[in-house]
Amino acid sequence: MEAAGRGSRMAGRRQVVKNMNTGGSPEECPVCLTGYDGTVQRPRNLPCGHTVCTLCIDQLEEQGRVACPECRVNHAVPEGGKFPVSYAVEAFMMRDAEVAAAAAASPPPSAGEGAPSGAAGKKEAAGLSKKMRSFLQEQEATVVAAITACREAQSQLDQYQTTLAGWGKQQQQLEDRLLGLVDQSRSARELLQQEESRVAAKEEELKKEEQGLQAMLETLRTLATEQEAAAAMPEVFRWTGEAEQAVEECREGFPDASTVTTARKVNVASSAALEAVQAALETLTTEEPRPQADPDSTIMDRLHLICTWSVTAEDLRSLTQPARRLLEAGRVFAVHQAEGQRRHARISLEAGQLCLHALKDHPPPLGAATLQVSEAVPPSPPCTVFLDLSWPGSAPRRVQIRLSPDTPRGRQFLLLCTGQRGPSYVNTRLCGVGRKGEAGEFVKGGDYESNDGEGSSVLLPGLDKGEYRNSGRAGNVCGLVWPDRTRGESGNFGIFTRDCKDGGGGGLVFGEVVDGLHVVAEAAQHRDIKEVTVADCGVVL
Repeated sequence: MEAAGRGSRMAGRRQVVKNMNTGGSPEECPVCLTGYDGTVQRPRNLPCGHTVCTLCIDQLEEQGRVACPECRVNHAVPEGGKFPVSYAVEAFMMRDAEVAAAAAASPPPSAGEGAPSGAAGKKEAAGLSKKMRSFLQEQEATVVAAITACREAQSQLDQYQTTLAGWGKQQQQLEDRLLGLVDQSRSARELLQQEESRVAAKEEELKKEEQGLQAMLETLRTLATEQEAAAAMPEVFRWTGEAEQAVEECREGFPDASTVTTARKVNVASSAALEAVQAALETLTTEEPRPQADPDSTIMDRLHLICTWSVTAEDLRSLTQPARRLLEAGRVFAVHQAEGQRRHARISLEAGQLCLHALKDHPPPLGAATLQVSEAVPPSPPCTVFLDLSWPGSAPRRVQIRLSPDTPRGRQFLLLCTGQRGPSYVNTRLCGVGRKGEAGEFVKGGDYESNDGEGSSVLLPGLDKGEYRNSGRAGNVCGLVWPDRTRGESGNFGIFTRDCKDGGGGGLVFGEVVDGLHVVAEAAQHRDIKEVTVADCGVVL
């Protein structure tokens, strides 16, 4: 990962020099053309190297991203909401202010006073030996370097503090939600206590009715005359009537549907939340080795390293609750390191499918979970890959391709969908349509070298050696060869959108479209096939 904070500050210094060389004022924001200050219009560095004031950055922000007003590169807003302060620009402004203040405090020397002043300066310089002057210059450079180091450390701490503040805000929101759940749980418990009290009261009432009926039963068994029986009948009717009324009230009043429903819902929600917390806390009980950081790395570099933990491919495939939450939050990445370069591929959950997208250079977000690409992606087909095709007026739409085993072209297609060897199909164009509107129509693509169909685009040797099928059915993905066959192998591919006559005409078939063939067919009918690009690609895990 690049040292983002240090790179931004160096870019800020380059911007100062650029403004000086091109006649622009480094003390003014290039958007509002207003001088920077230490409050709302403080200079801030974008990752592309350009400097813009805080106020303009806030106005340019759209959906968590800022487009640089000079080079139009789109940047994600850092956690905490602020880009790093350009201390280089502030130092330049401070130096200019000091020079201006000194000039204002010292009146311009007269013609007669100029000579003695110059002579005094020469005399002062003459009092120092050449060796001493050289030593003082070295010390001055050391002091300047120390000042720069202090400012860089301040910038790193500023970014770190902004990140901590963002985390604190998130934690407060989580705490508020947890307290809200506790309040709901407490309210549900109070409802249950009230219902329990009501049940106890009704139970006590029924016991009294039962005791009265028992006494009435004993009385009936001891009656000896008709006069005694006649005198006892009103009491019998009273006790039986009261008992029947109590039983009816019990049947009609219990259970209380509102209390039971509320209590069960809160119980389920509380249990799910508790299980999630316990699952998360289990990861804290295992002591993991602390990652080793480069001693020259910045504070934010080390923070990224500390806040990244591992997840297994089995966790993803079984979609455990923690893994699902990380996937839904966009915080699962696959890591691939080759030739000293560390790259990351996002893993997403789309329509129930796990998808690993093409590797990119940017680092994963703080708190991401990672695993190695080799743990998730098979070394060779059979497997399913995807291309997201887009053209003007059409949002990216997915085409899924099942790659056949034992074909070098299938292995190369897989490598170019993941970017494991460096290049990928991302941002490549479809470069032509063969037999347009006729039987055997097919689109051409895959030229990651020149992006016009003229590049060889060969990533692996011996592409044409393998177990290939010969078929010209719609949906077949096949290798292309140079028309004149005078040049070497071509790594470009073709996708048939219509059946060939008699089913023939498609050699070197190494895959088949299993979903999204209609997208390829629509692309073939677009007015300019070269406007159709691969917006994204990857592997279905």
